[in-house]
Amino acid sequence: MEIKRKVYDDKDWYEEYIQVLKDGKEIHYGESFDFPKYENGNYGNIEYYKFFKIYLKKWEDKIYFIPKYNFCNEKVYGYSPLEFLENDIKEILESKEETSKIKKLTIKDILCEWVCNSQFREFCNSFEDYQKKLVNEIYFVDNEIINNDISEKFEKIFGIKNKKIEKINVEEVEKLDKISVYLENGKIWEAFFKKDKKIYLNTEISVSFQINEIL
Repeated sequence: MEIKRKVYDDKDWYEEYIQVLKDGKEIHYGESFDFPKYENGNYGNIEYYKFFKIYLKKWEDKIYFIPKYNFCNEKVYGYSPLEFLENDIKEILESKEETSKIKKLTIKDILCEWVCNSQFREFCNSFEDYQKKLVNEIYFVDNEIINNDISEKFEKIFGIKNKKIEKINVEEVEKLDKISVYLENGKIWEAFFKKDKKIYLNTEISVSFQINEIL
């Protein structure tokens, strides 16, 4: 993820724009790039791509866009993982000290971000309700151990509370073997990847954790 300021300075006019690039492709271009406002102890309540609400969360030198847990009653549309270097965020926040207020990334944050990558769309009463409906939509997992008892394995994954968060090289993950999850709606979700005989959640961001001990 990359943020650039583009300045057009002519003798007759001056304009400054913010350009946001992901994998070299422009995903935003405008006079401003909105971040969640700091309210009630959180950065939150921003409409992300006009239909998705997120929080800012921090881990080491990165800031991550994490879906709010109450997104489910709004239906999930087109979630795309985003992360920024903390120094980049400081360049466009009104006060550089504001980044110190951003809360630390948690395991629940990672699980919520991970499951939204499935692009499963459904109205739900809660994050837990969304989990159940997603699992009911899965008819095959390209891994014998997980596929033998899909409901139990996913219930264990969603129940994880304490794990070591590991730094992930996203470019490296693209080259690793994936474990695909097949949904009844025809979508194929590359939910996991394998590295050094370990299975990790494929979060599509630079943090994850391995799940071997629950399989």
